[in-house]
Amino acid sequence: MSTKSGTPAVPPAQTAVELPIPVPDPTATVTVTHYQQLAAEFMAALDEIATIIPKLEAAHFTTANFVRSHQNVPIEFLATAVAAVEQTPELQGVKKLDLFAARDTLQFIDAFRPVVDKFTAFAKSLQFTMSSRKASLAADALQIYYIAKGVARDPNSAGLASLIANMKRDLGRRGRPKVSTAAKKAAVAAAAAATAPAPQEGKAA
Repeated sequence: MSTKSGTPAVPPAQTAVELPIPVPDPTATVTVTHYQQLAAEFMAALDEIATIIPKLEAAHFTTANFVRSHQNVPIEFLATAVAAVEQTPELQGVKKLDLFAARDTLQFIDAFRPVVDKFTAFAKSLQFTMSSRKASLAADALQIYYIAKGVARDPNSAGLASLIANMKRDLGRRGRPKVSTAAKKAAVAAAAAATAPAPQEGKAA
């Protein structure tokens, strides 16, 4: 089709179609586990407790070296130096040690040192609890892995091959502890028991 002048007609421009923007579902929520809820409550309580401590400082790279290099000075020496300034007007006159701030620091350290010890002991207990529970689960999971490898020898259990390959992939070499001969024998025995046919009941006479 052409115009009267002989020039081909130009088709009208097509309007771009605007795709709808997906709107997040406001009812969709992320599942929070019981332990995640407990951990969140515990951390919130810690944050609240932290507000009790006056002038709590966070480590910073600009002061870290200064703080670290002065930790070997004994508390006894600090107390003796403060006492010396208290008893000597000449030392007070140089104004190199604020007696009020010094006494406040010594009292602060004396009061909160047991708190640090308690927190440190708690942190160690929490870490050990996590490690202990992981170790128990790891022992069970490794046993299942070795049993599965034994069961997979049965042609009727061919479906286990992909699952064993997945476990082997995620276990890697670093995750394989040294397994005793007794543990391996126990795993083989368990695998044999799992694949053994069920005993048939005796026929009635």
